[in-house]
Amino acid sequence: FIIGMALAVLLEMLQDAVRTPDDVEHKIGQRLVGLLPLVKGTEETPFGMRAFFDKNQHGFGEAVRTMRTSLVMSHLDKPAKVFSATSSVPGEGKTTVSENLAFSLGQMENVVLIDADMRRPSIGKNFGLPAYHPGLSNLITGSAELEECVHKDEQSGIDVIPAGLVPPNPQELLASKAFENLLGALKEKYDKVIIDTAPTQAVSDALIVSKFVDSMLYVVKTESTRQKLVKNGIGRLVQVGAKID
Repeated sequence: FIIGMALAVLLEMLQDAVRTPDDVEHKIGQRLVGLLPLVKGTEETPFGMRAFFDKNQHGFGEAVRTMRTSLVMSHLDKPAKVFSATSSVPGEGKTTVSENLAFSLGQMENVVLIDADMRRPSIGKNFGLPAYHPGLSNLITGSAELEECVHKDEQSGIDVIPAGLVPPNPQELLASKAFENLLGALKEKYDKVIIDTAPTQAVSDALIVSKFVDSMLYVVKTESTRQKLVKNGIGRLVQVGAKID
């Protein structure tokens, strides 16, 4: 009886997860921008990192390019320069989406990728940068210059700004005038700015960042995240006037 009840609860949870593109449009009420297949990484090469350039992962690369085209086409009337990616909870692939979107856009334009998830930063590590490399927090506080914080990725040609020194007050930094001014300067320097942010259910960092970007990408892991969490996260962004893709 107990096993049967456990299975029933498990099946109910799985049924409540986002499983298909139709779930996104009909149950979540949002437009599907893209669908990325699962790419298993190794300890040396994190999940999805560099898969865009791997000839053996042709399907993944095409999926990323399809997502890029969908985003560009959805902003024809008013071209977007600043994109940000978030999710409901950690581990859904928002950083993978941010990195690979930057790779694909970098084939055509001058792109900078920023790690604004200053609570659990990972972009610097993914690009092989040491933990002490200056980054976003240093730029906002004025303790480092832009040239010191930018890392040029040779394979993709994009610029990368890691999170920098992990601060005790990420929300205060992201809500500051200095962060807004920094984004303004980067928009002048680059064609596209891609920002990776913290999940919406953990903290409010993504809500703050959404006020400064042209488009928020909401990443959902299929057959994992419950619809209620997704709806709550999207609802919080809508309340602050974010444009969600």
